[in-house]
Amino acid sequence: FAGTISVIDTGIAVIDGLKLEKAWDREQVWRRGEIDSMQCLAGQWAMVDLPPEELYALLDSFPLHEDFRDFVSFLEERRAHIVVVSDGLDLYLDRMLARLGLTACDGERVLDRQYDCIPRFVNHGTIDENGITVSFPYRTPVCAQCGNCKLHHLFELRPHFSRILYVGDGHSDMCPAKYADVLFARSHLAEDAARRGMPYFPFESFDDIMQVLR
Repeated sequence: FAGTISVIDTGIAVIDGLKLEKAWDREQVWRRGEIDSMQCLAGQWAMVDLPPEELYALLDSFPLHEDFRDFVSFLEERRAHIVVVSDGLDLYLDRMLARLGLTACDGERVLDRQYDCIPRFVNHGTIDENGITVSFPYRTPVCAQCGNCKLHHLFELRPHFSRILYVGDGHSDMCPAKYADVLFARSHLAEDAARRGMPYFPFESFDDIMQVLR
């Protein structure tokens, strides 16, 4: 989601928007491998001290790739199924998808084959008078680093579909990307794939992807 459907990483944008220097310190600790992503995310969001309406206003200011909506329609016309997998939070992911006129739902819905929503696997965030708390409903022993293991979801879904096309932009996409049948990559994921000699289609917009698939 972050950097693929949203233009910028939402968590980082919140940190920058609120000038949370300690949250950046925690980010660097995570990047050095000293803590896992769960410790990083939970700690960073615990530093966000905003009333819900102010947080939502901030989230609503972040840009999205508007052509994702056209991409969803493109897939529906071809009876292809889509699922969003993110190590971010449903707190903002669901709200941002709604801005595109899309309704989010549990990722398992993708196996129903018939649904009118965007199935997603994502960490859970709640906001109340005590602040923001984060939980990890898709945590798995397969991955000790991520709160939401993207590779685990790929392996779980693979037996139900003839082939898997993966679209991503970040370092955390590298694990599942290695097992996709077709890879569309940009930014850090494209750099990682090129370094490993993995075949991929570069893209900047969802229209680029649709042009390849037509």
